[in-house]
Amino acid sequence: MVPILSLAEHLLARGRRLRSAGFFHEAVKPLERMLTLPGQNTSISAETFALLAEMSLRKGKYKKAVHQLESALRLLPSCPQFLYLMGRALERRKARIVATQAEMEGAAANYLACLENDPNHIEARTALGRLRLRQGLLDEAVSILRHGYQANPNRYASFIALFRSLRLVGAKDEAKSLLKKAQFQFAGDLRMSILLGRLNFNRSVRRQRKESNELPRVLPFLRIADPVPQQDQSPSRPTRMFIRLDGPEKPSIPFALRKNPNRKSS
Repeated sequence: MVPILSLAEHLLARGRRLRSAGFFHEAVKPLERMLTLPGQNTSISAETFALLAEMSLRKGKYKKAVHQLESALRLLPSCPQFLYLMGRALERRKARIVATQAEMEGAAANYLACLENDPNHIEARTALGRLRLRQGLLDEAVSILRHGYQANPNRYASFIALFRSLRLVGAKDEAKSLLKKAQFQFAGDLRMSILLGRLNFNRSVRRQRKESNELPRVLPFLRIADPVPQQDQSPSRPTRMFIRLDGPEKPSIPFALRKNPNRKSS
């Protein structure tokens, strides 16, 4: 027997597929149409509002996301994912206009409510720790992120949030020990390879700046020699300095553009 799918479930499934594929503009149409249908289930309507809010957050429309999440929380007030998204919308981390202190406190309250309903919600705990860092509460932020890493040691998001917070507060020894442990724990992870490459690059830059003793640095591929005076030393024409390039006077012509001497011109 073929299962019968209602129109609301069909529109919600279509919106999910389009959102997962990255077609946000196309995903909005079936979801908004689903909300116009009368007599819908509470969970389906709440999930639809949450999907619309998540896409609004990715587009940077934070006020619209707040209104959509208010509708979702009115239907399911204790859903941890809805509370987490509301905290993100109030925090406005990547917005041009920085969130006010009241909005940050509202975001923290939503993160805490999310953790009360789901203590293992790692995204909410990481976001709460980052928010406390933005507010200047360093000790509280480190304790929150350390607890999140201890609860989920196999999550890269927990590690990187704690590692960055430790470096920010100046706990370099603990950060180094955490990094050594994570090298074996996340071996083969591309994100870990990128992190190690950035750390090695910054370390080499600091070492070169320290060794140069504030002397001008020259890029190695330019190969600029020391200034050499011209041969004319007459009083009327004083000595002028110029930079000599250690290379050919004229650039060589690419092989593809060279003329073939054996080929007869038509």
